[in-house]
Amino acid sequence: MNPLLITFGCSWTYGVGASYTNDISVTEYNKIAWDQTICDHFSFRGLLSKRYNLINKNFSSGGSSNQRQFRLAKEFFSLREIEQLKDKFDKILVLWGITSTARNEMWSLESGKLVNFFYSLQDDLKLNKYLLKFHYDHDHEVRSLRTEMHHWNTFFKSLNIDNLWFDTFNHHNYNLPGPEILEFENLYKTAQGSDWPQWENFLKNQFIVNQEIYDEITDRKRWAWAKLIQPVENLLFDRENPRDLLSKLALQNGCQSVDDQYHKSTWNIDSNRIKYLKNCKILNPISHHPTQLGHKQIADILSPYVGKFL
Repeated sequence: MNPLLITFGCSWTYGVGASYTNDISVTEYNKIAWDQTICDHFSFRGLLSKRYNLINKNFSSGGSSNQRQFRLAKEFFSLREIEQLKDKFDKILVLWGITSTARNEMWSLESGKLVNFFYSLQDDLKLNKYLLKFHYDHDHEVRSLRTEMHHWNTFFKSLNIDNLWFDTFNHHNYNLPGPEILEFENLYKTAQGSDWPQWENFLKNQFIVNQEIYDEITDRKRWAWAKLIQPVENLLFDRENPRDLLSKLALQNGCQSVDDQYHKSTWNIDSNRIKYLKNCKILNPISHHPTQLGHKQIADILSPYVGKFL
């Protein structure tokens, strides 16, 4: 078999920080943290490629926004190169890591290029603060992610390309309905079976039921509200909460309770998961990216799902 692995994502997928060693200085770390050769070799995508003898075509990059990744995918899959790759490889798998919603990409007239940026009140750019205050809404961004993921699932299926999604360092509720679903509250409560979750828990996707009950609640042919909630296919650990790699690393390394603080990956300890894994040497203490041990554990987490396509 001659398989190709195409990867999308942010710094975790790229492998930023995999160069960290215990005796490295901050200055030296900053010089090599983005080194492509090191990242290609020690990142979990690199480890998976070596484990399964894959060629890796990578689009992930440090600090990338979801918007940047979707743009790169649209540009690449609009080229004739994808047809050439389909002729060259008998199996193509796309592995796509969703990153923080608190990022974006816009064209800069000043620099004459696309600029990828973080939404942050600490950022010096006035535009970032303006957008954060007046336009950034996390729930809207998650719903936009869901729409993109549905589109790409359909697109990859049409090309006979396998694809997998994963949340990188935050759990996103892709079943989060838009404001329009609130009109169905009374209908839901009228139809509600004894085993159904309360409406509030249903909206937050905070419920555990067996598959039969879940299928009943989300029957799009029967219930009006279910038409607004279409589960994202090919999403790894889709029925788990939390499902993101950061939380899964924390739990499997003995963290008793993970918080749901939204990690923005700005080199700050903004979650107990970061602090715990830093102490376990799974994340480095400088930028809080996975160490080589962390990438090995991520590769082990993803390996069964990548392997089944090959």
